[in-house]
Amino acid sequence: MAGRGVKWEAVCTNSRDRLSQDGCLAWCRMHPPVLKVGPGIKSKRGSFLATRTGKGPPDWVAVHEGVSILGDDKDCKGVSWYSLNVKAHQAKDFDAWEKNGGLACVLLRMSDRSRWVIPWSNLRPLWEQKRYVSMDMLKNIGLNWEYKCKGEPAYDWLKPLMEWHNERTIHP
Repeated sequence: MAGRGVKWEAVCTNSRDRLSQDGCLAWCRMHPPVLKVGPGIKSKRGSFLATRTGKGPPDWVAVHEGVSILGDDKDCKGVSWYSLNVKAHQAKDFDAWEKNGGLACVLLRMSDRSRWVIPWSNLRPLWEQKRYVSMDMLKNIGLNWEYKCKGEPAYDWLKPLMEWHNERTIHP
């Protein structure tokens, strides 16, 4: 259901904004395709009436030191997260991104409020098997967000993701 993880998406947006302010990445939101069909509310500047014309892409795209990253923000209310919350069209986008040299991932918050970044190549086998992802499984496939500054929440998912990526990349 769209919009269910709006608060988590705001946390992720703040994280990406902060990483951008720190000079670590540049990023842009991705929006579902829409067709403007009429005027919006007059008191709300820039609003318009629209209808979706297709399936929504993953939530965002970023670049860090030449590495292109495609990602989606997911929130889990239960003790395990259903991998098929990554929709088929998003999985197709993730596959195409990685085939072309990019990195794809999911930023996931579990019900215990723990924050994870899961590389798509780690998540894909579970997605294909239509599996639920438990905390024990997350410890094997996911990476915890890190604290970058004392007294602030854990907002750095980029460092663990890039360390994971660099361990698997051959450097000349």
